[in-house]
Amino acid sequence: MASPVPHVREVLGAAALASGPALAEGPDGALTQDEALQAAERWGLLPTGGAAGAGADSCAPTVVVLVDGLGLDQLRERRGHAPALRGLLAASEAAASAGSGPGPEAVTCRPSTTAAALTALGTGALPGATGMVGYSVRNPLLPPASAGGAPSSEDLISLISWEGRCPDPRAWQDVPTIFERLRLPDGSSAEAPLAITIGPARFAGSGLTEAGLRGAPHIGADAMEQRAGRAAEALRRGVPLVYLYVGELDHAGHAHGWRSEKWLAQLERLDALVAELQRRVPRGTRIMLTADHGMVDTDDEHRLLITDSPGLMRDVVCVAGEPRFTHLYVGGRDDAERAERASAVAERWRAELGERALWVGTRDEAGEHLGPLGERARGVTGDVLVAAAGAWVVLDPRVHTDTVLGMPGVHGSFTGAETRIPLLITRA
Repeated sequence: MASPVPHVREVLGAAALASGPALAEGPDGALTQDEALQAAERWGLLPTGGAAGAGADSCAPTVVVLVDGLGLDQLRERRGHAPALRGLLAASEAAASAGSGPGPEAVTCRPSTTAAALTALGTGALPGATGMVGYSVRNPLLPPASAGGAPSSEDLISLISWEGRCPDPRAWQDVPTIFERLRLPDGSSAEAPLAITIGPARFAGSGLTEAGLRGAPHIGADAMEQRAGRAAEALRRGVPLVYLYVGELDHAGHAHGWRSEKWLAQLERLDALVAELQRRVPRGTRIMLTADHGMVDTDDEHRLLITDSPGLMRDVVCVAGEPRFTHLYVGGRDDAERAERASAVAERWRAELGERALWVGTRDEAGEHLGPLGERARGVTGDVLVAAAGAWVVLDPRVHTDTVLGMPGVHGSFTGAETRIPLLITRA
């Protein structure tokens, strides 16, 4: 099951070119200006052959609304509660049927999790290049795992919070962001911001921001209802590109499940935000709404505890990632012994999980899904990786908190419900 090309890595770069700025050259593996231009043309942001960053008539101030946890499947099922989003969805579907538009469906990266996807969006590079390969990884500052170790949460670092003893996020993730690469069309740097970000105030300088979304001033807006106004103010000041983050749906989904009334209440708040954006931003502003991943709901019948199976625990000395996309680290005296054990662990997990797993593979096979693994990714990616099928989750009570053990809404794997995301584009 080869990974489709993830659109999420193209969105911010395409939006930047369509709003006027150009992109300085990036490193190998990062989105190029030509790739961003092709995406912008494919999505109707520029006319075919349009000159990005060169004053083309179609260049317009752009707001990218990133909704954490809003999969396209969930939006389609709940569209009746979101009139503004329903209208954008219907218009996109109609345009696709008429052959005049690409449709509302886009694809996120693998794993379908926030740290990986937001960094892919922010840098235009895949997790294999950025090293942002999951929610958590084994701390690379620790010595190699010993064969007699046992999984512990103290061995992990979160690629969301970066709490505890961990590497500097800027040093860890050194692929420059799209924001850092923005230039005026003549190639010079701008004195005024070419982009800003809007979201909760605590995101300024946070670990994930520093790793994947650094390079643009951050405007704090803790309440979702404040963010449309902040975006409109920035656009009127002449900022061409606004990135607006909405995380409330993801929080509600994790805590209550995406089919819950509380998730639905956050969808209705999001819909009101989109309607307000359309009313308040300057006329002609382009609005692009997308997501980092979708979500599935799970239950007690689909929770697989590693500690219930001696075969699954054998040779596994560290468990990281997330319950839908698990990183397993094996112990050994040297690389050769660890590689041999990893192969055996993968075979045991395939045999025991059967159809409960979509994919089980070793680090050497992970590039098929994460993108080619660079040095930093190889250093922290599990020796064995497990992508869960259906509504299954893989849990280890030695590592996971009670909250995670009972979490109803989850994501991270390769199912369509998790990887299909909306890409809705309109003009105010």
